[in-house]
Amino acid sequence: MKDIRSILPHRFPFLLVDEIVEVTEGTRAVGVKLISQHDCEGSPEGALPRGFILEAMAQMSGAALHSDKRSNGLGMLAGIDNGRFYQDAFAGDRLTLTIDITRNKGRIVKGRGMAAIESRIVCEADLLFSFQTVT
Repeated sequence: MKDIRSILPHRFPFLLVDEIVEVTEGTRAVGVKLISQHDCEGSPEGALPRGFILEAMAQMSGAALHSDKRSNGLGMLAGIDNGRFYQDAFAGDRLTLTIDITRNKGRIVKGRGMAAIESRIVCEADLLFSFQTVT
């Protein structure tokens, strides 16, 4: 598997994917986020902030959409629909992030993301991305 840093532009502390397990270019990606105490700092409940879970799913979308064809474009999260949280994630949890690309037409891409701890779903959401040309 390729180095995460060669696929995603994010760096610590904003990189929220620790390992990319599977990539089917343009259609699917699976990765892992190992939640540390540092990730949960500042949260009143001691849980990983829910926005971080959504951002981690968005970053996995970047891995699924990474290809030489889009090398001159930058994907930006443009929307989140049907987001549902079923439980919180805490330090020590292994969060498995799965993204399935459901529509990939031109500059607009849609995907269905899921985050789970073992077989328990933590979050599901539909993500919308817009690709912009970088000069």
